[in-house]
Amino acid sequence: MGDVLYLDHYKSASHVPVDMQCQTIPQTERQRIEAIRDNIEDLLNMVAGLRRDPASVALAASRFGIMRMYQIHGRAHTMAFVDRCIETAEIAEDILGT
Repeated sequence: MGDVLYLDHYKSASHVPVDMQCQTIPQTERQRIEAIRDNIEDLLNMVAGLRRDPASVALAASRFGIMRMYQIHGRAHTMAFVDRCIETAEIAEDILGT
């Protein structure tokens, strides 16, 4: 599920200010961001397994991420990102048939 995150689509969405819509992410920066994402997901999966409480780990990680994104990017950007994450999860469920 972590592999399906469309940064180009997200950056070009209408909720992003016009001056940011023209920016593209260089391949090296994309790889760096994806590596961070993958490492964080691996760590969270490990903690969820060790604690045997994946729901609590998901809630704690989500709370941290959403609150930090709100501080950095504001409400509209954060809500759009969260919505896109949910859409990605739904697409993954449809593809996997779960």
